[in-house]
Amino acid sequence: MTTLTPDPASALPAAALSIAVGIMAYNEEANIGNLLESILTQDVADRVSRIIVIASGCTDGTSDVVEAYMERDSRIELVTEGYRSGKIAAINTFLARVREPIVIVSCGDLRFDPGTLRALTEPLEQQGVGMTGAHPVPLNDSTTFVGFGVNVMWDLHHRIASEAPKMGELVAFRNVFDSIDVRALCDELSIQKKIVDLGLSIVYAADAKVRNRGPERLREFVHQRIRWNAANLQIISDHSMSVSTMQPGRVARAAWDLVRQKRPRLDWLGGLAAIEAYCRLRAYVDYFILGARAKHRVWVPLPSTKMLEASPEQT
Repeated sequence: MTTLTPDPASALPAAALSIAVGIMAYNEEANIGNLLESILTQDVADRVSRIIVIASGCTDGTSDVVEAYMERDSRIELVTEGYRSGKIAAINTFLARVREPIVIVSCGDLRFDPGTLRALTEPLEQQGVGMTGAHPVPLNDSTTFVGFGVNVMWDLHHRIASEAPKMGELVAFRNVFDSIDVRALCDELSIQKKIVDLGLSIVYAADAKVRNRGPERLREFVHQRIRWNAANLQIISDHSMSVSTMQPGRVARAAWDLVRQKRPRLDWLGGLAAIEAYCRLRAYVDYFILGARAKHRVWVPLPSTKMLEASPEQT
């Protein structure tokens, strides 16, 4: 695996650089059109030179939706893979096809808020910045326990990332390497590690909001939390890399701020804390005791996370 040498263009302001957007999709027929629409209508969409959708092992109409958008906009490309080998493998397929100085990696079940593309790429105008991460905002109803849990987790992520950047869901970075390790469990952390190793910094772009949907069912919520914690443990163990959302002190401070400012139901918060403790323990057992890291590499789709509304309220 080789690393590309940063060229002089990587030191130019982001506004002078073209952007390639990669969308990793598996059975996203219900969401991919809304995502593409939200990208194409950004106020700086003219800077996007290519939008490449990697449709891996799709068995629904994802490709049909993308092809319809291709007729509207020649910048959109579709790469169809007959099998599903994981998001990181799809990212590597994308990176092998692009030479734009700035690349953006997105899941197929997100939606950009207006202004997100500008907010995500503006920090890259600073020469030393190599990567930015967006601010995910869940669509889940916080009046249900699971919806409450999803909203609290992303709220804590936002608070911690604002203090010690932690990437998630949508990232932009300088195109200065050609691939990431397919054995990795988390693409954002793996990219972050490569960027930091090149002497570049990372920035959390809090104003770059993307809408997503977390699990609506408790079983799926637990499954997701175990998987994400296992991914964090891998980067900590294999690369001695600090992950801010895994640091008890930062989590406790963010949780206390949340309690003071939002006054959530304490019984639900206590239940959520117990579930998270179980998920972290289970991830530890999977990763270090059972050696079951491979089972988290190709993610099991969670059906309830794929139910984005057609026209969510933008805030």
